[in-house]
Amino acid sequence: IRKLIKDGLIIRKAVKMHSRSRVRKNLEAKRKGRHTGIGKRRGTKEARLPSKVIWMRRQRVLRRLLRKYRQQKKIDKHLYHFF
Repeated sequence: IRKLIKDGLIIRKAVKMHSRSRVRKNLEAKRKGRHTGIGKRRGTKEARLPSKVIWMRRQRVLRRLLRKYRQQKKIDKHLYHFF
């Protein structure tokens, strides 16, 4: 066998590659908003972005705003606690 290897009759097989370049390209497109149409969606609207999460975000934004207004004396503490 060593002689056959030396003569070049037996050569080593190249290791198979498992490239991620296609995956990277697809992810880049997804970040731009491609491939996210109705046909690509598997979960329900609620599963993809729960309305509870949206509500929580909205509440936090509004509460931040109220806090800011209270500090700027645009509203008094009674009005702040009313909301």
